[in-house]
Amino acid sequence: DRAVVAAARTAAYRRDPRCVTQRAAHAETERRVSLRPAPDTMCYLTALLPVAEGVSVHGALTLQADTLRSAGDSRSRGQLMADTLVERTTGKAGGISGIEIQLVMTDRTLFQGDSEPARIPGYGIVPAGWARALLKDAGTGTAGGPGDERASAAWLRRLYTAPATGELVGMDSRARIFPTGLRRFIQARDDTCRTPYCDAPIRHLDHIVPRHRGGATTTANGAGLCEACNHTKEAPGWCAQPRPGPGRHALQLRTPTGHSCYSTAPPLPGTAYGSTATFGQRRKVRHLAKVLKLGRGGTARAA
Repeated sequence: DRAVVAAARTAAYRRDPRCVTQRAAHAETERRVSLRPAPDTMCYLTALLPVAEGVSVHGALTLQADTLRSAGDSRSRGQLMADTLVERTTGKAGGISGIEIQLVMTDRTLFQGDSEPARIPGYGIVPAGWARALLKDAGTGTAGGPGDERASAAWLRRLYTAPATGELVGMDSRARIFPTGLRRFIQARDDTCRTPYCDAPIRHLDHIVPRHRGGATTTANGAGLCEACNHTKEAPGWCAQPRPGPGRHALQLRTPTGHSCYSTAPPLPGTAYGSTATFGQRRKVRHLAKVLKLGRGGTARAA
């Protein structure tokens, strides 16, 4: 198969070299790095690079792995390449120091050996034992000033939940831009983009009711959105409102076509999934997604 693909590519390069050059120039603008979960608390870190840079990175990792193997290191070549990538990217073996990993877990899981899974925003659910081991291996620091944060290998950020609802306890601010602590809080609560049908990583912390319309800089009026959804929300005809209630944080989004969509923050570790969407609600959501594409009217509710 590889020989056939190589032969076809060679023929295409010879047939239309100008088009190939133009496509290559455009492809370089698409370079990026992405992260997606893998089984057993692993993940796929993927880099799309121009071929010269990609081959150079792989060659450097291979050379370092071979050097360490020659010196008697017992790790496999693949393990050494992966460990070298982490060390050279983060500046430290293990990749923990200086980098904050928000680990959301219950006090029972942390201190009492409970089996309730934890959650890493941007990744997903992780086993309780693995989460405790991560904190133990990294070391822990106590909240303090900026100097303390740089010196600490890992932080225990206390994010308390209401026992009955599982809602994170809120904190308010008078600032126009979300302060660092409030940003972390909303990112830990929302996990991914809050727009229905979108689970892209959070890129922007947005005022649900815009600041120029009197919206406050609070947890209740804040939501994590991807870049595309945040820009779309500012287009004419779109409107968003917080939906206060006893349960998890919720917001309502109204589209230019008159649809009303509801988004509820995902359950935190230690809370029940009973308030998530039922099968019938999910079916309505899928129908609404089709209606949005066709430009017809309707209303649905998504938890």
